[in-house]
Amino acid sequence: MNLDPYRNETPPRRDLLPGGAVLLSTPVRSAHAVTLGVWLRTGSQDEVAVLGGISHFVEHMVFKGTEKRSAFDVAYTFDRLGAAVDAFTTKDLVAFTIKVLPEYFREATELLAEMLLQPLFDPRLTELEQDVVLEEIQEALDTPEDRLHDAFAGRVYGGHARGRPILGLPATVRSFDTAVLREQHSLLFAPSNLVISVAGNIQEGFLDVVREAFDEPSRPGPVSEAPVTENTGAAAMVDIDLNEGIDPFRLDLTSPVIQTYFEIGNLGPSFHHPDRIPVFLLTNLLGGGMSSRIFQAVREREGLAYTVYNYNDMGTDVGLVSCAGSCSPDKLGRLEDVIRMEYQSLLSDGIKADEVENNKAQIKSQLVFSLEGTINQMFRAARNEIYYGAFQPVSNLVDRIDNVGADDLLRCAAAYFDPESLLVAVHGPE
Repeated sequence: MNLDPYRNETPPRRDLLPGGAVLLSTPVRSAHAVTLGVWLRTGSQDEVAVLGGISHFVEHMVFKGTEKRSAFDVAYTFDRLGAAVDAFTTKDLVAFTIKVLPEYFREATELLAEMLLQPLFDPRLTELEQDVVLEEIQEALDTPEDRLHDAFAGRVYGGHARGRPILGLPATVRSFDTAVLREQHSLLFAPSNLVISVAGNIQEGFLDVVREAFDEPSRPGPVSEAPVTENTGAAAMVDIDLNEGIDPFRLDLTSPVIQTYFEIGNLGPSFHHPDRIPVFLLTNLLGGGMSSRIFQAVREREGLAYTVYNYNDMGTDVGLVSCAGSCSPDKLGRLEDVIRMEYQSLLSDGIKADEVENNKAQIKSQLVFSLEGTINQMFRAARNEIYYGAFQPVSNLVDRIDNVGADDLLRCAAAYFDPESLLVAVHGPE
């Protein structure tokens, strides 16, 4: 009897289209629907500074009509097909996804390809969408967590392009005209920059439909401006901030809010760094679940906050780690002390074997759960291709997790969670 069926995982089929795009296909026998994702290998951190926000803006504009259809026609047709449509931009990539029943796959795929590869970029609609994105920027500024995170990331990452806001700045967004959009679109949607991932009830002929819809002659993709940053933990953040002549350990924002929002963190490892797996475990151990150290200390023992959690953001060459949440202004001082004490306790007292094993079980379970569902399978295949250039079997990741010891966690705790080397970013009431 095989107790670990995920060890028999079949990798997605990988085809390189003549133009240079990668096509990944993952059949899911139990699925009724099929999910298709078109991914760009680049995101906001790959933009030149004067075009900050262009990836996100192009993501918006491709929905605003094609050479053959109006924006309403595009939206109406997707609705008529019962398609679940989504799109998003991150610092690392841009994605467009649809989920449909098999009988509508051809029409939905052809429509998605037309939308993505033949956008109209009407000047009037461009101006209207600039207004929409500026509203989105204002909404982010009015959202305490979003405003704080952008400021926190900008400080931690220093001059690295990963520290720029995904949405861009108002003046930059207003500068995007039709010529800029067409030029950037031709780079972003170059076949060499495309990863197309299909998962679910893949029937005969479906991959031919995708090939016919998306294959184009090869042309150059975008060139990244993001500098490669050597990740050396806390010292790297301090060096960046001291060079800027500002307090390397404090960032304060104010606005008419009631609660105080906080991010307490540091530079972290990238997706390719050997510390990646230990830091995932540390993040979960510190503030990833109800039994985690920070959650128990801050919320359960002292009642200092309703929301408190740890997270990490790992990019291709740099990342960050953070403890985030919100509390009443008068509780912030004690909350900071408790977090520092928990980090120091980790370094001073070590980690018991059962705590290590419990957190390994949680992370392994999350990985195996990611095998379920067509959307998860489509996402996973595409992200593996973009981040690693090859399929990463869950069994390999499970084995790497099993090989992490308490000494690895303590070494990473000293590098990334030293209580004396943290940036405390706060957004509180005026």
